[in-house]
Amino acid sequence: MSDIDRLRDIVKKVDERLEDKDMVRELAMKSSRAIRRISKNVIKDIHRDNDTDVSLKEVQEEINKLKSIIEGHPELHHSGFLRNGYQEYAEAHILLSLSEGKKPKSPKELDITPSSYVLGLADVVGELRRMILDELTEGEIERAKELHEKMEDVKDMIMDFDYPNAIVPIRNKQDTARTLVEKTRGDIANSVRNEKLIEKIDEIKDEFG
Repeated sequence: MSDIDRLRDIVKKVDERLEDKDMVRELAMKSSRAIRRISKNVIKDIHRDNDTDVSLKEVQEEINKLKSIIEGHPELHHSGFLRNGYQEYAEAHILLSLSEGKKPKSPKELDITPSSYVLGLADVVGELRRMILDELTEGEIERAKELHEKMEDVKDMIMDFDYPNAIVPIRNKQDTARTLVEKTRGDIANSVRNEKLIEKIDEIKDEFG
């Protein structure tokens, strides 16, 4: 075989490998979008107090499918589009654990990357705020305070991460979390003041009949 024939053979095999990788990437992107979509539905169900067992099982099956798709292509494991799906799943799982007072699973137990887990954890702050506002609307101030304590704890956890964006792009989420925690504290304080005012008005009404 001549040198040019040898080179032509090498290039052909490289092309086949890249074509295979491109096909795998397309399938993986589709699977990751499905993970993200199902995880968003889990979060909606949590806020609506709906059962989440079926959706969680579905998303875990999709993750297993994704792992099977990218097997043999380790370079895809930490790609951005995979992280987005894993991140949404982590957020759904952690939010469910905190809302129900159950022990959350680790990234290894969820079979996702550590960076995806951390980013999902950061997004939990915003979902806890939604829960708190719902509780305040219902007049459940003590429950709102309990959730706010967890919200602050989560914020403190994510503030400890100090890495470049290449490792975990979390800085913007840290700033957002800090702002949301303070804003929510103000919302709770306002609700407490309003409750006390209503109690005072009721006392006056009772006194003057």
